[in-house]
Amino acid sequence: MKTLLASSLLALGLLSFTSPIWAFKLKPEGSFIERKLATRSQSEWEKLLAAVAFRGIHKVGESVHEEITNRILGCEGDADICGAPDYEPKFAYVLAGVRWNDDPPFRFERGQGDFGGCQNGATVRLNTFPRCWANVFKDGEKRSVNGVSLNADTAPLLVRSHFGDMQFLHAMASKDKEDADKVLKRILVWAEFTWRTSLGEFPLSATVKDVAVPGISEFFQTKGWSVQDLFALGNPHVRKPDNMAELAFGSLLHVVEDSFAGGHVERATPDERNQCPKMTTAVPMPGKILEFHSYINQDSKKHGDDDVRNAFSAAWSGARPNVLDVGRTLNTYFVRRATWDEVKPYIECIFTLHENVRAASAGEKYARD
Repeated sequence: MKTLLASSLLALGLLSFTSPIWAFKLKPEGSFIERKLATRSQSEWEKLLAAVAFRGIHKVGESVHEEITNRILGCEGDADICGAPDYEPKFAYVLAGVRWNDDPPFRFERGQGDFGGCQNGATVRLNTFPRCWANVFKDGEKRSVNGVSLNADTAPLLVRSHFGDMQFLHAMASKDKEDADKVLKRILVWAEFTWRTSLGEFPLSATVKDVAVPGISEFFQTKGWSVQDLFALGNPHVRKPDNMAELAFGSLLHVVEDSFAGGHVERATPDERNQCPKMTTAVPMPGKILEFHSYINQDSKKHGDDDVRNAFSAAWSGARPNVLDVGRTLNTYFVRRATWDEVKPYIECIFTLHENVRAASAGEKYARD
């Protein structure tokens, strides 16, 4: 029993450290779709470790992304209602897409993934192999601090999205001093890819690096993943075209939501006189971007302080348009299946750079002391 307790506490410790880096926080268990995978893939031993680990995450994690997304999609209840992953089952696939950016599934091939809790050939997610997930995450953080370049050749998607070349999935730069134009370009590439995927323009069997989106191959050139592999690896519950469309849209929503989190992006106060250019109707412009932050030299606690619900609530009641206004406008385009050419000007407006935009840094408020 002492050995069991010690191992359980170890799992708790491994997972507790992860929450501060996350963007607006997520509820670790996920929706009923993700919980199905957990119950099928875990042994009784892993379930016990996961149960203890999830309790640890609950102490520092909140369902902020779920609440933002549910409110964008129409929820008008209090935080407990709108923050529930299962608030509205028809939103489940969009929420799965929002969660994907923080928890993209990955799989180790034979001879790789020599971490506790990992299995060769198994698809790893936070709620299916939590010990493995935590060990991989921690290893990625260490390698990042040591200056290792984390890309398609050296790291799984989980590590790349949090510490490597794909931090644009959280509206962040991949390193200090990176030009804002470069970060913006990557965000727009991802926006086009996810939007056109949501419209069904690419077969799910299409190889990601070969789809007709300029710039997408930069991140998947050495991988033969299909669109389905990228978003639904090991998850047969989301592979219908309509479900995949919502999942892709959710991934884009995550980037937009994170761009309103202070630890990720510094925005100017919105100017009510500014309207989005190139639009056929008058649409207010959100605050222009002064800086995309970089995580490598941030204090994780300071970063996390602006990812909790209190920070979201303050932003929600502040200057408009806020994250909910922007998300709801974007959702209207999605609901009516607007083309990429039609929605692109609005996405460019969301990420408009300020005239005095700066290169990436930790941000004065979030830098380590």
